[in-house]
Amino acid sequence: MKHKFHINTKQGCSSMIMQYSSIRTQFATIRDSMNFNDEKEVIYDIKPQYGKGCIKFYKLMGNVMLIIYDTIFNHDMITEFDLSEEYFEIEYCVDGCLNIHEDKVGNMCLSKNELSISMSRETCGKVINCAGQKYQGISITTEKSAIASYFGSCGIELWEDTIEELENELRNQYYQGINVSLEIANIFLQIFNCSLPEKSKILFFESKVMEILSKIVSYEILGTNKINQLQMDEFEINQIKKIPEVLMKNLYELPTVNILSKQLAINKNKLAKGFKVIYGDTIFRYHRKMCLERAAILLIDTDKSINEIALDVGYSNPSNFCYAFKKEFGVTPLQYKDDSLKLVN
Repeated sequence: MKHKFHINTKQGCSSMIMQYSSIRTQFATIRDSMNFNDEKEVIYDIKPQYGKGCIKFYKLMGNVMLIIYDTIFNHDMITEFDLSEEYFEIEYCVDGCLNIHEDKVGNMCLSKNELSISMSRETCGKVINCAGQKYQGISITTEKSAIASYFGSCGIELWEDTIEELENELRNQYYQGINVSLEIANIFLQIFNCSLPEKSKILFFESKVMEILSKIVSYEILGTNKINQLQMDEFEINQIKKIPEVLMKNLYELPTVNILSKQLAINKNKLAKGFKVIYGDTIFRYHRKMCLERAAILLIDTDKSINEIALDVGYSNPSNFCYAFKKEFGVTPLQYKDDSLKLVN
């Protein structure tokens, strides 16, 4: 069995929001009798006959929609779309996969830790949540004019001059799905796992949307400035971007710069300098920071002990973990957890 729905942007973003609301109430119930028109947070619980999980909808500044998906459907759920060139969306897959068919690009599958950025053109196709397939993801959706406020004094021109000026092949890659850095992945995980009260949660989400846009743009600006000065080609840049993931897979036996250089087939000096240009820090300082940020998420959103979390992020000695955490965040892991719980309660 298949369920089909349709959305379009012919009457603007507000109309599209109502279309989404109408679609979701067909297969989900609104938690706690929330009023869609009045609430900035609306949670849809999937009806048992359709599957399980929930969809969380947040209305942010400037009519920007932030949607968090955590679903498994019993049947194929197909949403056909017909979108204008003003439509703006960033979709990130936390886990599982989402199937997409776009008339000009063809079939795509957005998988774990992949990011998709909508094209600035009219686009038609369909999104398919396949039966039995888990999908955990985050969508940032609006009209392009509405997202401008999230670029501050730089304005939407910053986006136009970077992402929209990419060569066709690279721009298509951004649409079809690219693996993101641990830095960006951590921001999305903070959104996905956020347990703050509604009022502070909205402000938190707005700040994270700005941070995500800033990170995406900054990588492309670097690509046209300092990277060119280092005379790095596309292969070398792509190899360097693999380093954070390589380190995360070898938490207890971190490879040296010499080993990374051999594994990735890049000159040692160029590898170290290139990494600092792209990520703004040395390889191992950046890695430590990402590990501690991941630990901060685990402290808030899991019941794991501090010792367990220390092991999860590569610290075999809890004392060393606590020292490094306090140096990074200014408080001990226990204080950080307690302070976060006070905010929620």
